[in-house]
Amino acid sequence: MDVVFGLPKDKAGNTGIVVFVDCLSKMVRLAAMPDTIDGEGTALLVLDRVYGLPEAIVSDRDPRFTAKFWKSLFQVLAPV
Repeated sequence: MDVVFGLPKDKAGNTGIVVFVDCLSKMVRLAAMPDTIDGEGTALLVLDRVYGLPEAIVSDRDPRFTAKFWKSLFQVLAPV
């Protein structure tokens, strides 16, 4: 999983793209995202764009995908 920001705005105002790559099939999924996205928004994109919860997520440890992402992902999966 990786992100690219600083792109020209699309019709919805998104300026970023998140990239999901399936290591087995090499299939790539892309999703537009705003530069103001938070952990919960990213977690929802993962669940929406990836079929089921992945066994592993590989990232470059961007601050957007550290503790806040994981906390938000598990809150979305099992709200208290």
